Amino acid sequence: MSAPPPPVPISSDWSQYATQEPPELLWFERVNYVSVNLGLIGYGFLIVATAMCVYYLFKEKNWERNWRWLAFVLILFGCGTTNISMNMRFNQYAWIDYRQYPGGPLMFLLQQQSAAIQVGGNAVAIIIGFFTDALLIYRVHVVYRRWWILVVPILSWLAMQVLGGFFVAQTALPASSLWANGTLNFALPYFAIAMSLNILLTLMLVTRLLYMRSQIANALGSRHGDTYTHVAAMILESAAPFGIISLIFLVLYSSKNTAALLFVPLLAQTECISSIVIILRVARGRTWTNETISETNLSTLQSSKHRVGVVHRTVPRFGDHSMSTFKVASADTADTFTNSKESEVNAV
Repeated sequence: MSAPPPPVPISSDWSQYATQEPPELLWFERVNYVSVNLGLIGYGFLIVATAMCVYYLFKEKNWERNWRWLAFVLILFGCGTTNISMNMRFNQYAWIDYRQYPGGPLMFLLQQQSAAIQVGGNAVAIIIGFFTDALLIYRVHVVYRRWWILVVPILSWLAMQVLGGFFVAQTALPASSLWANGTLNFALPYFAIAMSLNILLTLMLVTRLLYMRSQIANALGSRHGDTYTHVAAMILESAAPFGIISLIFLVLYSSKNTAALLFVPLLAQTECISSIVIILRVARGRTWTNETISETNLSTLQSSKHRVGVVHRTVPRFGDHSMSTFKVASADTADTFTNSKESEVNAV
C-alpha cells in the first residue's frame, strides 16, 4: 500500500482541486447527496414518532385492539427504515465502494438508476403509499359509515397500486431512470393521484368532523364541539407536510427539474410520519370515533333539551381515550351511549 499524499494546508486555495464537471452535472451529484441527508432528517422524526406511539400503545394495555395498530406502526417504521437504508446504500456504492466505476461516481449515479437496490427503494416507497392511504380510507369509513362515500377514494387507491407497479417495473429496465420517458408515463400519474387522494381524504375527514362539531354544538352547547375542531386541526397538521412536499415534488418532477430529487427520500419518510402521528393522537385519546355519538342520538338529545329546558350534568367531551376510536360501532353501541348515565338530562 502506497503512502498517502501529504496533507494540504488549511489555508491553501482549494480551487485548484475543484471538479471540472459541467455545472448541471455537478448540481445533479449534489442533489443526490443532499436528498439522502434530508431523508435522514425525516427518518429522525419517524424514530421519535414511532417510539412515542409504541409507548402510548403499551401504556393503554388494551391488547385486544391495540396489537393491530402496533403491528401497523412497526410495519410502517420497517418500511421507512428499509427505504432510507437503500438510498444510503446506493450513495455508498457511488462514492465509496465503486468510486473507480468508469466515469466516476457521476456516471455511476447516471447509469445505475436501474440497480436492484434503487428499484427496491422505489418498491418500498410504493408499499408505504399503499398502507398510509389505506389508513386514511379506513378513517373516512369510520366517520362516515356510508359505503358509497368510499367509491372514488378506493378506485383511486387501486389505480395508484397499478400505476405504482408499472412505475417500479419500468425503473427496473436496463438503462432506465426516474427521468426516462417510459418511467414518467407511469410516475407522473402515480404521484398526481397520490397527492390528490391524500388531499381528498383529508378534506373529507375535516368536513365531516366540522359538521359533527356543528351538530353537537346545536344539541349540547358550543363547548362540547371543541373536540371536533381540535381533531380537524390534527388531521390537517398531520397530513399537511406530505401534501406540501408532494406538491413541490410533483411540480419540479413534471418540469424535469433536477431539484425534484431532493424530495424523493423525504416523501417516503413524511408519509410514514403522517400516519403514525394520527395513530399516536388516537392512542393518546385525542381523536373521534363514530362510537361517540350518532346523528340519531344528536336528534334525541336535542329534542330532549328543547322539550324540558335541560341542563346536562355530566355530558362527555367526546374524546375517546382508547384505540377503539378505530373501531366501527354498531347501532346498539350508539343507543347505549344515548341511554348511558354520562348523558343524563335533568329538568331545571
